[in-house]
Amino acid sequence: MRLRGQLTLVFAVFAAVPMLLAVWPLTRALSDALQAEYASRLDGAARAVEGELRRMGGLAEAAARELARGPEVHALSRERAQGLLDPGDAAGLASKWMAARGLAALAVTDARGVVVSSGHLPGRAGDADPEMRALLAGSPAGRAVPALVSRATPGGVEPHLVLLAWDAVPGDPGLRVAAGISLGPAFAERVAALAGGDVALRAAGDEPAVVAPEVEGGRLHRLVARLLGTPRARVRSIPVGAPGSAPLAHVEVTVPATGLENAQETVAAVFLAILGASIVAALLIGHLAARLITRPLDALRGGAARLAAGDLDVRVRARATGEIGDLVVAFNAMTADLRASRERAAAAERVAAWQEVARRLAHEVKNPLTPIAMSVATLRDALAEGRPDFPALFEEGASAIQEEVRRLKRIVDEFSRFARLPAPEPVEVAPAELVDALLALYPAPPPGVRLERAVEPGLPPVRVDRDQILQVLINLVRNGEEAMAAAGGTLRVAARLDAGDVLLEVSDTGPGIPAEDLPRVLEPYFTTKAGGTGLGLAIAERIVRENGGRLEVRSTPGAGATFAVRIPAPASGPASP
Repeated sequence: MRLRGQLTLVFAVFAAVPMLLAVWPLTRALSDALQAEYASRLDGAARAVEGELRRMGGLAEAAARELARGPEVHALSRERAQGLLDPGDAAGLASKWMAARGLAALAVTDARGVVVSSGHLPGRAGDADPEMRALLAGSPAGRAVPALVSRATPGGVEPHLVLLAWDAVPGDPGLRVAAGISLGPAFAERVAALAGGDVALRAAGDEPAVVAPEVEGGRLHRLVARLLGTPRARVRSIPVGAPGSAPLAHVEVTVPATGLENAQETVAAVFLAILGASIVAALLIGHLAARLITRPLDALRGGAARLAAGDLDVRVRARATGEIGDLVVAFNAMTADLRASRERAAAAERVAAWQEVARRLAHEVKNPLTPIAMSVATLRDALAEGRPDFPALFEEGASAIQEEVRRLKRIVDEFSRFARLPAPEPVEVAPAELVDALLALYPAPPPGVRLERAVEPGLPPVRVDRDQILQVLINLVRNGEEAMAAAGGTLRVAARLDAGDVLLEVSDTGPGIPAEDLPRVLEPYFTTKAGGTGLGLAIAERIVRENGGRLEVRSTPGAGATFAVRIPAPASGPASP
């Protein structure tokens, strides 16, 4: 962040913090009151649910006690004792008694849990009922406990949560009556009306219906919930199970707090509005103040950018006092010194460059002048002596002088080409066409040298100056031939695709390049040839670079060298044959 932004932010923070410190305690107090209201209402709703559970347990206990002492069960007990009880008739008796009393479960069993008559599962008459056996063994007589019983429904046998109580039949201790009252949806609706909220039953092991409820309402409501902490005590879970054992289910009570949340939202909205207005005002004032403070610094930053771009004439004219004013003066003095230093360095560099060119040119020109001077001296002496073989000497000397003049011309031409190469004129050309044009110039290679062509099919065209790249390849072929002049070998011209680039390679099987010379072969004026200028490969490397490519060299001493012109292939285009 820039200094102006930082100063503006500091102004805004110093304006907002006092407002926040003043209003925050009030909003937190309101949030605490809301938390207490939630807790109180949830406690009342939980007590109402627990009271209803106790009341329904009492109803189950009374039903079991009343049936165990009633005439229907006594008649059943008497017929059973006399052996007059028909199991088929007895199976349906409990269903009638259960329907008449509005029970969800009713069973008459012996002490071992064998069913005599069952209303909730008539088909189990005469069989042992594990659920009843567990009830008789695990709970005392006359006390209701939550239990899951299997109940016959139109869809099949399903587990059902009930408050189940049992009692022994007087006069027939071996006979038991178990009665249960349903804890189903009807129970949840009735308890919800009593608790003044929402009630849901959840089986043990299921995920809670509401653990951390989503904050309803718009964005402001959600923001208030995050800032002030909307009460998390939205749900109170009451376990339903026998004492000392894991609960079979939970009764979840949810208390709405829409009115209190709306009041909290209103207060928070006012708080946020005041805070936002103070921040906006602080930002405006801070921006104006920061702009006045940082204006000279902005001018210095702009001047530094122009200086980095190479403009040494830049001057900062911002009015400033103190340390910033001293910085402006120092910057202007520095740019003046840099300009003077650059002018001196440029002049020295030009002088050094011309000195190097003159030295190289003098060195290269001096070599041909020596045989020329010697040939002229020999001819003058032969002429003065009147030697009879003067015509032959003259022909030999003239040939030597002519050869050295051609060499001088070649040296001057290479220096001229290195100093100023023409700009490339790129066109699309197929790599195969370049290879074929190159090989067409060598229909009969030198004795002992064999030419090979290796062009990978399907190469894309490249966009280069055809004549310039062909000139580079000719130079590379000529160097390869010279490297194999003594022992002969194979000169291979190839074109292939490598990592998305087109490679034009010229390989020879000559002696190769020494490892210590390999990093310098493309440098200007470096040569290992007697009479070479060291500019051939430097010119080739510059031509390839100006055509968007790169000249690479690989060599293994004793196994030849490979020069590769690497040219980036276009993204798409027709493939060359």
